[in-house]
Amino acid sequence: MPTPFDEAFRRVKELVADFKANETYFLSPQFSEMQARKDYIDEFFIALGWDVNHKTQRNPYEQEVKIEKNESGSQRRADYAFFLGPNFHDVRFFVEAKRPHGEFGTPDNYFQTLRYGWSGKTPLAILTNFDELHILDSRFKPNIGDTLSRVVKKFSYADYADSEKFAGIYWLFSREAVANNSLAKRAEELPKPKSKIFRRELFKGGGQSPDEAFLIELDGYREMLAKAFKSKNPNLNSEQLTEVTQRTIDRLVFIRFLEDKQIEPHRHVEHFGENGGGAWEDFVRVSLNLDRTYNGVVFKRHEILDAPRFQIDEKPFRIICEELSDPTSPYNFATIPIHILGSIYEGFLGKIITDSARVVEKPEVRKAGGVYYTPEYIVRYIVANTVGKVIEGMTPVEIAEMHFADIACGSGSFLLEVFDSLLRYHAKYYNENPGKAKKGDCIQRDGGLHLSLKKKQEILRNNIYGVDIDRQAVEVAQLSLYLKLLEDETLGSAYAFQNEFHYTLLPSLTENIVCGNSLIGPDILDDGKFSAEEEKKLNPLDFAQRFPKIFRRKISSGELREASPGEVEHNVPGGMPLHGSYGKASYWKKKGEKPAVLPEMEYEGGFDAIVGNPPYGAELNAKERNYLQKHFSIRITDTAALFVLQQIRLLRSNGFGGYIVPKPLIYASNWKEIRKIIMPVLLEVCDCSKVWKEVKLEQVIYRLQNNSKQKTYKSSVRKKESIESLGEIEKQLCDHFEFILSNVSPAEVALALKLKSSGKYFPEIIQNHRGAMLQDKVHPTNGELRAIGGKQIARYGLARTSKGCIRKQAVTDENAFVGHNGVLVQNIVAHILNPTDHIQIIATLLPTTLRKEAIILDTVNQLSVKAPWSAAFVAALLNSQLVNWFVYRFIFARAIRTMHFDSPVTDRIPLPTIDIGKSKDKVLHDKLVSLVEKMLEAKKQLSAAKTDGDQDFYKNKCATLDRQIDTLVYELYELSAPEIEIVEGAQENQKSKMLGQPLSDQPR
Repeated sequence: MPTPFDEAFRRVKELVADFKANETYFLSPQFSEMQARKDYIDEFFIALGWDVNHKTQRNPYEQEVKIEKNESGSQRRADYAFFLGPNFHDVRFFVEAKRPHGEFGTPDNYFQTLRYGWSGKTPLAILTNFDELHILDSRFKPNIGDTLSRVVKKFSYADYADSEKFAGIYWLFSREAVANNSLAKRAEELPKPKSKIFRRELFKGGGQSPDEAFLIELDGYREMLAKAFKSKNPNLNSEQLTEVTQRTIDRLVFIRFLEDKQIEPHRHVEHFGENGGGAWEDFVRVSLNLDRTYNGVVFKRHEILDAPRFQIDEKPFRIICEELSDPTSPYNFATIPIHILGSIYEGFLGKIITDSARVVEKPEVRKAGGVYYTPEYIVRYIVANTVGKVIEGMTPVEIAEMHFADIACGSGSFLLEVFDSLLRYHAKYYNENPGKAKKGDCIQRDGGLHLSLKKKQEILRNNIYGVDIDRQAVEVAQLSLYLKLLEDETLGSAYAFQNEFHYTLLPSLTENIVCGNSLIGPDILDDGKFSAEEEKKLNPLDFAQRFPKIFRRKISSGELREASPGEVEHNVPGGMPLHGSYGKASYWKKKGEKPAVLPEMEYEGGFDAIVGNPPYGAELNAKERNYLQKHFSIRITDTAALFVLQQIRLLRSNGFGGYIVPKPLIYASNWKEIRKIIMPVLLEVCDCSKVWKEVKLEQVIYRLQNNSKQKTYKSSVRKKESIESLGEIEKQLCDHFEFILSNVSPAEVALALKLKSSGKYFPEIIQNHRGAMLQDKVHPTNGELRAIGGKQIARYGLARTSKGCIRKQAVTDENAFVGHNGVLVQNIVAHILNPTDHIQIIATLLPTTLRKEAIILDTVNQLSVKAPWSAAFVAALLNSQLVNWFVYRFIFARAIRTMHFDSPVTDRIPLPTIDIGKSKDKVLHDKLVSLVEKMLEAKKQLSAAKTDGDQDFYKNKCATLDRQIDTLVYELYELSAPEIEIVEGAQENQKSKMLGQPLSDQPR
């Protein structure tokens, strides 16, 4: 049976033979590009395994190859874009086709191809006319003056018939190869550019991704525009400048998008100011005309911007228009994915314009260290497992009644994904059930059913909802959704829609995407102690008032009366009293400032799914904190925690929620109340570690379902850009470990439970306390006592570095002195990411001769060991692989934060089932002590070793003793061989064969 390569080679050789037999005609002007594509280029990629003609996949949103049908000489869309499921968002590579006749490998042709590749964030791109095929390096910003240096490999059509040369194409661009990540692997092998011109471009930003580079350009445009506005309109304040500048850039970007997508037939931006009038005058006039066609917030008349007397400095505006519309610009708006435009705008939203027309970061963004856009793969995962679960098996009629929201939507990345997933679902449904489509729902194109613009408008209006406190964010979220709505439209489909329905192309989203404070309701204003400016900044939101189709209010008459404590807790998930607008009761204040309730006041409804990345740790003033503490009845006022609770409140019965939030959700003591509320409805926790390198906190993804009765939840872990399930965990087990277990497999949990089954913990044999805070008394040389800090502690020894000395009379804290049977441990537990993700508890004993000459600082913990137990026994346990494995997973929750080795940690470390009063157990205890004593001596000898031979000898001796200690610790805790393999990581990720079984049924 022939291999895929053999079959591809056979088919391509037939194409080569046919082309050669008629080469004179094919290279003549009579043979068009469209003919070359249909007869040869299409067939070439079909031979490489691609579904070019959509024979296996009719759903237009899930097709491997998107082909530009228009042969107009336009350079706005690539001829071919190749995708691979299940991710049909991101292009794998582009192919630009030309006809065989005429010039081929020209700078212009290369630049056009590179522009598609770089804008679409693909590492390689192809330029071909079948007669030739050139592979280009599109990793870096294209420059028209240096395109010829970007060739990776050239092939002639004769090369396709050479097995070895054809393999160079097949194992890079065949469907099989691309599925095996061939393009990324090849890109890593490519050398850095050598050209002086290109290196100069890299220095100026050529090495940046299109979103990073375009954000920098937008920032520059914003400052230019702000100064252009301010110079002619000095009375504009910061808020007005920010708003008019944002709206201007939004319009320009949107127009350029329409032009490159060929939805707009005219190239407006490049012609502003050419007809004798001003560029700004033309911009305002075109915006007015486009508003009649498109509608929406983008072109909506603005009281300042579109006023007849509003003037600006023309020169900077002309420069911006020229740069955005320059044919040699590296940006192609038809190719830049919509979600990448969203990431650009997310960073854009982190800044405001001051009264003096300077662009500065918002104070809250500056404090947080920047704006961080949620990676697309995380957005996709959350949406697929919330919204995707809700609509599974539903009909379009049923979905039309559903409502999906992000109540801190920012630039709209989650809303974009929700919209995209709904479009894909509907298109797939109608292609599988063509008889179910109502008139006007679909149009026939390319052999399949495409959703009509009217249907996409309906989905957007019916299903997508968002809230953000930032008015700029609301505008950008609407803009992003509009771009998505028009993404697959053409000039023909847009005008056919208008001719048939006489609607504008963009629906109003003012009732879908709203500006307001999702955490604070209008009842905060009841005491009347807010100025107009404070109220405007608070921007309180009543969900029932803003979304009346989703939240329906029932009010019966009744007298206001004082609420009893029982009523405050009544019928609310987790005992959380709800505030003003929704829930089972509405709380009011009487003159006496006591909470009061209006009886029988109910609110029905809710969102079917709420997704997002809520803001972390936003700054709150005293009034806001007091309000939130009262209305959420929890001590914590971290905004991420409050958004978790608000999500649950706003979900309908059985609705799904999915957020990415700080990892403290699963382990921190101040999030304990949140865990109690979320645990009954929890579906999944995914440990993401650090999603953003610049953010100190780690993150987790959680999913929940209101009123869920599941007794287990899924434990998952992020591996690069994918989410991997580790299995199901029983919820009741989280009580045993005092946090939500994550990034652990059921087999690991079963082993941890076995260790805890002894019922014995470290406090039975030790007392844990820190040393003394005497750092300011330490001197490099002057003092009778040697000061020991955390950095001086090593495994079974002391580091060579010296902390210094301290005078005896300066030591007044008893915790500074080392006892006769004490173990010293570094207070900060080190997390080691490479080569394996683990921690290292570092413990040692102090030699007898040094105890009276040393003191310990508060960066060291002393574990005073109770007789008859030996400190050496405890040190062996702490330094063992087993205890480190347990502490990292089941106490520190596999966090990479700063971890302290204080009593809350040692209180939870289990002891082996051993009775030192029994001779058998005493033998094991003493054997372990003996091994530690040998280790202490070997470490001392290693430290003193001078020759390489001696160092190697004692290193090997220490390693042997380490292994013997670990083996004896395993024996003490009665571990089996498979359980030892779990600890030592011999079975990667420990995907237990028992996944899916309740843990109580698994062997212990």
